[in-house]
Amino acid sequence: MDGLPRHPQSDALTNRLWQYSPSRVGNFNLSFSGYTYPVYMAGTAKGSYPVRAPSWNKLNGTKIPWSPDWKPATGSDSQVIILDPDSGREWDLWQASFDGAAVHVSNGNLVPGSYLTKEDGFKPSRGCGIPYLAMLVRPEEIAQGKIEHALSMPSRNTAKTFVAPATKSDGRATDNGLPMGTRFALNITDAEIDEWVNALPSQLTGQTRRAARIIAVALRDYGWFISDTAGGAHFQFEDNATAKAKWEALGLGEKSIGWKNYPTDLLDGLLTKQRIYAIVPSN
Repeated sequence: MDGLPRHPQSDALTNRLWQYSPSRVGNFNLSFSGYTYPVYMAGTAKGSYPVRAPSWNKLNGTKIPWSPDWKPATGSDSQVIILDPDSGREWDLWQASFDGAAVHVSNGNLVPGSYLTKEDGFKPSRGCGIPYLAMLVRPEEIAQGKIEHALSMPSRNTAKTFVAPATKSDGRATDNGLPMGTRFALNITDAEIDEWVNALPSQLTGQTRRAARIIAVALRDYGWFISDTAGGAHFQFEDNATAKAKWEALGLGEKSIGWKNYPTDLLDGLLTKQRIYAIVPSN
């Protein structure tokens, strides 16, 4: 985190994160299904289908690329990302469903500009007013050996306020709330990361350990942003609906060891209250 100064209220913000963001104190998970984002490519769509949305929504009545076999995330948010690399278009859909003739959404957007070059927020998007794709970890990043951006963390205790790079907040917490857009990182050395990786259960493969190290380095070098309101605190990885086979090939398939579930519980022992610090807001 060279050049990114520690927030003057770092200790207080870190305490709020540790105590009140997760559903259980200090429990931070990786999310690969339910409340994260499947990513579909427009070039693989079987057709163009009309969108049925509330009358105020700009997507209502327009057509978007879609395939009948595409599935939203399984959580109640039923989110979907559709990307068109040729044009840079990104569609973000919330509570999406398909009835065979039309795509129904409670909210949806065609993000202005190109997702390949966009560097600002977009208020109609999720709670923090930043498009869905930003901060999402995808399999190709683990495969290449590095995640070169901050990660996304939905949190339970989001405040009504927000700080850069967030452009809004859907939070409601008044006591012990975190402003949307608050950024955290880990103060941890390479040696400490190696020690943590080596202490992971012996049943985890070398591929899983490699992925774990890549994630840990990103949390140290880029950190994470509070990005949305949720029932707990988790880091968002591309949903298994579109990436399950790729995650499995990278050692991040589902596996139970004792009372823990991997990769959901992979970060146990890495994130400690003493290692986490908050960063001064910045675009």
